Amino acid sequence: MTAPIHLDHNATTPVAPEVVEAMAAVLAGPWMNPSARYPRAAEIAGHVRTARAAVANLLAAQPADVVFTSGGSEAIATAFHAAAHAGIARAVTSTVEHSAVKACAERLGGEEGWVRIAVDREGLLRTDELEAGLEGAGPTIVSLQVVNNETGVVQDLAGIGDRVREGGGLLHLDAVQAPGKLPLDVTALGADYVTLAAHKFNGPKGVGCLWVRPGAPFTPLIPGGAQEDGRRAGTENVAGLVGMGVAAGLAAQRAADPVALEAWTARRAAFEARLLNELPGGATVNGAAAPRVPGTTSLTVPELPAPEVLAYLDTLGVEASAGSACSAHRVAPSPVLLAMGRSEDEASSTLRLSQGHDTAVAELDRAVEALVEAVGTLRQLRGLPE
Repeated sequence: MTAPIHLDHNATTPVAPEVVEAMAAVLAGPWMNPSARYPRAAEIAGHVRTARAAVANLLAAQPADVVFTSGGSEAIATAFHAAAHAGIARAVTSTVEHSAVKACAERLGGEEGWVRIAVDREGLLRTDELEAGLEGAGPTIVSLQVVNNETGVVQDLAGIGDRVREGGGLLHLDAVQAPGKLPLDVTALGADYVTLAAHKFNGPKGVGCLWVRPGAPFTPLIPGGAQEDGRRAGTENVAGLVGMGVAAGLAAQRAADPVALEAWTARRAAFEARLLNELPGGATVNGAAAPRVPGTTSLTVPELPAPEVLAYLDTLGVEASAGSACSAHRVAPSPVLLAMGRSEDEASSTLRLSQGHDTAVAELDRAVEALVEAVGTLRQLRGLPE
């Protein structure tokens, strides 16, 4: 039986073989608590230090500034928690942020203290509105994505951190979708906090981190222990952290290889060109005119509800989604696409097709054929013109 074609890498990625091997070695080795004082525990603590250094290298940062967490959502919550304990009660986000950021912003500021900045039809932040949202507003935490999880659109964040701090505020960046797709440098990004999740770049689930700028306010979200230099209590998930470290090293190598990134971008471009040319009834790629990372295609197939198309694709062995995996069970149209000016019908007829760095051209060709069959059949069943 032919293996399914996985086009939902933005939801999660396969664990790299090197990661599995490294994690297995740790699980089969000494099992001591890394916080203990005897020699075998010191060996385990060394694994954690190595992992921290690898993640710091991915971010062009110092290891001491990396706080390990259980994933991206905890890291985001930790940044907002730190801001709240620093006396900040106002949040600014864009209208296309991940649900984890939106929930934290609403909890911090409520409806009156949460300002949502619009994006244009390509999904790019309206910087004039951001400036207006910061003007004379007092201390604020601004939280923005580096890369959108549904469209792959990359935001231009130059200078935003300095502007936020001029008003006594803090900048949190959700970089969950960025590793391995573009180089990361937290100093150049100008952030106070940056969030990562290992399973988005071929690492294990349940592991992430928050980078904290030296001097930025910090209060532990989970107190009660000296782990992470007192910044996050709880016995470390050593195997998971080792896996994240190895995955971070692989992602850093990919992001530093412009030839490989260009080839990945070319595969996406060819895939989209075929879809736009061959799909019955036409199609649209959302965010196509904006800078995007390789591998992400937000495709609107008019007049066909996305769940119907996805169900048909399942029967043909193609795995895709209609948006964020964190909201996959909702029937409502994507808030990201609505914020980009799409109608409810358009947003409800959109698929997210996200490739991995090693998705083969042959797999993409099969996916195009499956999509053409699914869309053509469903349009015929609905009596729609082809």
